[in-house]
Amino acid sequence: MFKNTFQSGFLSILYSIGSKPLQIWDKKVRNGHIKRITDNDIHSLVLEVEGANVSTTYITCPADPKKTLGIKLSFLVMIIKNLKKYFTFEVQVRHACRYRRLGDLVSEQTHA
Repeated sequence: MFKNTFQSGFLSILYSIGSKPLQIWDKKVRNGHIKRITDNDIHSLVLEVEGANVSTTYITCPADPKKTLGIKLSFLVMIIKNLKKYFTFEVQVRHACRYRRLGDLVSEQTHA
């Protein structure tokens, strides 16, 4: 997707206050919702992805799982608000030598 795009500084793939924040994303929703809301802490539009299970309500980019983003920048910047709910984020990186690495960021739920 971005392989032939000049890449410098930051490249936004999800910008919640843009006119079409999920334009290049695929959306799956079952027993949940994906919507833009105004966050009371930052007084700005944010994207809320919420569901009964992380495997039934999610977004993925690129929308076509056979394609890659082609991003060559070295950093991934995310701003995530802790809502004290279960959360998971996965990113797959393919190195120049074609090796794939999967990274997971998962919140834990503990029960008292």
